[in-house]
Amino acid sequence: MRITLRPITRDNFEAVADLRVHAQQRNFLASNSYSIAEASFNPCLITRAVYADAQPVGFMMYVCPEPTAEQGEYAIWRFMIAAEQQGKGYGRQALHCLLAEIRGHADVVRILISYWPDNTAAQRFYASFGFRELGIDADGEMVAVLDCAPNERLSAPYAM
Repeated sequence: MRITLRPITRDNFEAVADLRVHAQQRNFLASNSYSIAEASFNPCLITRAVYADAQPVGFMMYVCPEPTAEQGEYAIWRFMIAAEQQGKGYGRQALHCLLAEIRGHADVVRILISYWPDNTAAQRFYASFGFRELGIDADGEMVAVLDCAPNERLSAPYAM
C-alpha cells in the first residue's frame, strides 16, 4: 500500500470525520470532527488525511508557529489511524510523511508532540523516531521533542 497525506476537503471530510480508534484509545485524543472544526478557525493548524492508496485510514493535525510564538517550533496535535487499519504499518509511514512535510518548512528547529504518560505504546512509537521526553506539561501530558537542524530534510521513502 502506498501511504499519502492529503488536505481535508469537502470530498473527503465525511470519510475522515467518521474514522474511529479503538474504544480504549478514545480518551487519548479529540475526535477528527472536532479537530477539523478547530482548524477551520485557526490558520496555524494544518490538517491532513492519511490515505492508503485511495482509502482514507487516518488523520493528522499539526500547528505552525504563530507570528508571536518562538519561530521554528512546530507541534503535532493530532495523530490517529482508524481501529481497523492499525497494525499494518500505516502509522509509521504516515508519521514519516508528516515529519518530512514539517521539516520542509524552512524555519523548523524542533517538533513537539504530547501524549498521556500511561500511553506506553505512544511513548515507544515516538521514541523510535527520535523524540525524547521533556516532562509533564500543565495538562498532565508528557511532552516529547524532536530536534531538527535548520533546513534539514528527511529522506522520504514513502509518498507524500
